[in-house]
Amino acid sequence: MNISGKEYRGSMYLATLAIILLIANQLVHYHYSGKESNSVAPSESAYLDSLLSMIPEDTVYSYKKTVRDWEEKAVIPLHLHPFDPNSIAREEWVAMGLPERVFNGFEKYRLKGGRIRKAEHILKLYNLDPELGAKMIPFVRIDSSAFARPKFESDKKPFVPFEKKEKVLFDINQADTLQLMTIFGIGRGIANRIVRYRNNLGGFHSKSQVYEVFALDSIVVDELFTRAFLTTDPVLQKLNINTATEEDLGKHPYIRKSLARYIFKYRQQHGDYKKPEDLLEIKVMKPEVVENLRPYLAF
Repeated sequence: MNISGKEYRGSMYLATLAIILLIANQLVHYHYSGKESNSVAPSESAYLDSLLSMIPEDTVYSYKKTVRDWEEKAVIPLHLHPFDPNSIAREEWVAMGLPERVFNGFEKYRLKGGRIRKAEHILKLYNLDPELGAKMIPFVRIDSSAFARPKFESDKKPFVPFEKKEKVLFDINQADTLQLMTIFGIGRGIANRIVRYRNNLGGFHSKSQVYEVFALDSIVVDELFTRAFLTTDPVLQKLNINTATEEDLGKHPYIRKSLARYIFKYRQQHGDYKKPEDLLEIKVMKPEVVENLRPYLAF
């Protein structure tokens, strides 16, 4: 006779139920009769063995574990008293009637630095029955001082308010590239460009001239003058327009090569210049260029 898988599983369930009922009957009988032995009759034993042989091994193990847990809860009386779970010893734990296997798992957790900070966290212990955990909560006493932040030597020092350091100002006509690079937005390339323009110019005599540096953002210039300053009467390097070569004239930012040739040729044809206004005799010379050059000219 062939038995289908469904029928086989059904028979397994029935056999398991029969074993549970028989063993439960023996446990109840043992509990209330006070007998030292909970043995069963030979016929019952043979019947149980035949049923056990039909049940898979993992099912039997799971059932035995369930029965063992039930016996542990039913037989071992509780003697709970106030305790700190973070410092309790194994002997005290077991003496209160608490499961030792729960303590074993908890002890590993403590050895790794784990701590219970609230009484309700006792319910998270591995293998602890929730019903038993609820009974334990009222007796949990946690020493909160163990979690206090350790005091360091610095904690004993009196509070000293932060003193804002005053910014050290520097003369923009004397500053080197390293000083200029301390300003936010000025890198090595921009710093070199500022110094080169300043030297070719003969020095800055007004803040507006700094904005003339190629590719220098106006926001950076404003930031620069929070740390830099211009003297009221700066010492400028003069350009002798009557002795300078055409090449020297072309290096000045306000002349460049386009005007240097005209200035040099006009001087050769008409003689030395006497005053800045003489440059206006050159047809391509603009009045604003002469005004820009005025502080730098020497005759």
